[in-house]
Amino acid sequence: MPEAPIRPSELYIYDLPSKVLDSLELLYFDSNTSANIDVSALSTKEPEVVAEKTANKDTDFYKSDFYRYNLKRSLQNLPAITEDEFEELIERTSIESLSGSDSESNTDDDDEEEEEEQDESNPREDRLQTLMKRLELENANDDENESTVSFLNTKSAYLLFKSPYVSSSEKAYGIYKSLFTQEQLLNANPMTELKQFSQLKTKKSALFMIGGGHFAGAIISHTPKNTRGNAPTAKESILEQGVNIVISKTFHRYTTRRKQGGSQSASDNARGKANSAGSSIRRYNEQALIQEVRELLQEWKSHLNECVSIFIRANGASNKKILVGYEGAVLQNNDPRIRSFPFTTKRATTSELKRAWVELAYLKEVPIPKASLKTPEVKRAKSPSPAKIEKPKEQIRAEEVSAELISLLKKQKAPKLISFIKQNKIDVDSFRLQPEDRFTHSPTLLHYASVNSLNHMVQILVVNLKANPTVLNKAGRTPAEVASDAETRKVFQIVRHKLGESYCDWKLAKVGPAKSKEEFDREEQEKNEQIKLEQQKLIQEELAKKTEMELRKPKIQSSGSLATPGADALNMSGLSEQQKMRIMREQRARAAEARMKMLQGK
Repeated sequence: MPEAPIRPSELYIYDLPSKVLDSLELLYFDSNTSANIDVSALSTKEPEVVAEKTANKDTDFYKSDFYRYNLKRSLQNLPAITEDEFEELIERTSIESLSGSDSESNTDDDDEEEEEEQDESNPREDRLQTLMKRLELENANDDENESTVSFLNTKSAYLLFKSPYVSSSEKAYGIYKSLFTQEQLLNANPMTELKQFSQLKTKKSALFMIGGGHFAGAIISHTPKNTRGNAPTAKESILEQGVNIVISKTFHRYTTRRKQGGSQSASDNARGKANSAGSSIRRYNEQALIQEVRELLQEWKSHLNECVSIFIRANGASNKKILVGYEGAVLQNNDPRIRSFPFTTKRATTSELKRAWVELAYLKEVPIPKASLKTPEVKRAKSPSPAKIEKPKEQIRAEEVSAELISLLKKQKAPKLISFIKQNKIDVDSFRLQPEDRFTHSPTLLHYASVNSLNHMVQILVVNLKANPTVLNKAGRTPAEVASDAETRKVFQIVRHKLGESYCDWKLAKVGPAKSKEEFDREEQEKNEQIKLEQQKLIQEELAKKTEMELRKPKIQSSGSLATPGADALNMSGLSEQQKMRIMREQRARAAEARMKMLQGK
């Protein structure tokens, strides 16, 4: 066991201490059970033939075709072959289709000439691929259910390494698979690649996040900042404080439809182009965001050329196309450095980029996958299940029609409703909305429109489609009786005025006296005017009382003469200008009368 625990800062993959690096053992897993197996013969021990090369273990050897082929054989529990045998296999093997077999011979001279031409193009690489594929096919033919062993046989996003520095025997150090290229995972030893990460300490990586109108990008140096003496804060951990951002930028544009989600362009593609002011702003902002991001990528081109990996989180193909693969793009789709984040990220901000880099660039302890052993199935006598009641086709059709009618009613699309009813030959009086248990209170279209205050559709149903207002629901109530508010009941009276008394028994339909819309508007106007008159009358009475009280207390000037009652005699702060002028006129008139009386008395 280690003398001292390993600090989190010592697990930085681009600067792993030698004691940690040397202690790591790659874990292999069985493909059938997803259980980890004894790695003593796999992770630390190479194929038997490799032992002959112990004196010359270098990077070139691990990348050689001979090593790759023997590793493939060892993972499939096949014995290793010698280098001479391998070269003999390469010489014997010719490039041929996997669908062909050894028994299918072809003696045509033209075919032999064609094979010779193919061998001359890149014979060794092509023959090696053929050997690899043959190995897979032979192994599959031997036993279709036979399991294979590989470090990739987990559903985890990590490559797992055994180490004595891990806190528990049930855990292992994990590093994200996305830090390696596909070629590195399939054709190389991850331990060898991990050891080479220390050579990338002076390099850089790029992180980009875009979605919902938010963009954040950063170029991060693999050499972290010195955080000695720092303390974690509520916003950033010590590791996040050590993230060395060379350059970063964030943008935000209003492109997402509030409360509805999705971009404006997605809405336009799905429903057609909207003409609102908000939609125009969002379209403009989408284009502005695209331009800003692409200008930034062009500005950072020199940095991006130096990056060893580029991580992108883009919500949807349209957002990814802002960053990658457009005409004249800095980043192309086939760039092997481009990877996606193997974990969930939050809103695109600089702090989120720091958190994501810490998540990517440090070894972390993760649970070792447990064996998913299949228990034998116990056959039990099945209890007879209750027979499913299948609805008749007529019932299913009636429910589909009901759903369509209700949708048209709610959206108040009168022309489409009329067209649908005529095309399907629906009787608006006899048709009952299905299923009946859901529409006991509003079984007919007219009942439904009345209950839900769809006033325009009430008129359409009665005036245009000739619906009968006397039809009753199961409670014996007419559409007018189930109306949810007074406005809907007024609509029935307006319809009665339009259609006349001969249309139906309006008393039986419980509809009030016939009135036109103009009459209702006039009554409403008269009612409003009456209210205004009453309010004005109350104001005038109140003003008169206040004026009379003030006049009873005349002010005496210093000279002994009566003062003219003016604006100071009455608090008129809450009155309008017209009301103030009227009070002033009354006060001046009364003052004039008082002076006349004084002159007559003399």
